Amino acid sequence: MGACLVAGLMGLVVGRFLSVLVSAVPDGGAVRRAIGNRPGCGCRARPSDLLPVVWWVRNRGRCRRCHAAAGVTSPSVEVVTAGLFTTALCLVGWGWTLPAYLWFVSVTVVLAFIDLHHRRIPNRILLPGTAVAVALLAGGAALEGRIGDLPEALVAGTGYFAVLLVAALLARGAIGMGDVKLAFMLGIFAGYGRWEAAMVAGIGAFVLAGAVAVLLMVLRVLGRNDHLPFGPFMVVAAWMAIARDLTAGAGPV
Repeated sequence: MGACLVAGLMGLVVGRFLSVLVSAVPDGGAVRRAIGNRPGCGCRARPSDLLPVVWWVRNRGRCRRCHAAAGVTSPSVEVVTAGLFTTALCLVGWGWTLPAYLWFVSVTVVLAFIDLHHRRIPNRILLPGTAVAVALLAGGAALEGRIGDLPEALVAGTGYFAVLLVAALLARGAIGMGDVKLAFMLGIFAGYGRWEAAMVAGIGAFVLAGAVAVLLMVLRVLGRNDHLPFGPFMVVAAWMAIARDLTAGAGPV
């Protein structure tokens, strides 16, 4: 219980920084400058405004200085990151691959929220994020004596990438190249240990996206010619596939 609490608190702190990336990176803003500003308005933040979630609850979602609405994106990023950090610790345990999974969670949270709000997956985060994630996973696998599982994970990532590339070419805009590049990292982590999990992640992404699209069309929120950002569905499906695989005991312990 204590370890889970520590992981959750760490996730909140990391999520505070990730929320800055979500707001600053799409507009090309300086991350260092954005850290010192309040979300939603850009007013200079007080030290207490840097406390995860607390700043939003205390100010009732608004800036006390200019009264601009801060929105729910920042606290959502913080809470989601905290929940996923706790889940990662519970499923992976205190192993050498835990840093890789925590990094994977951090990168995918940022990319999912950016794609959800801006419909793009910036290379500025995706490419270095993928490189570090693969390096951490490889290092953890070597230290845990599971380096032999890494080639299968790389093949799973490459396969997911190739399948989505074909789908993107056929979909004519419904799937972007950012989604294709994201598939490589998702496939590696989902396929670490069992390549079938990567296949589940890929199929699950299309099923989730299709189900939500149908629901929104029934509710007349989405038109037939409108497209949903596909990245968040890929990320959620990958999280679910990885959690299922780890719960079944096929992944790290």
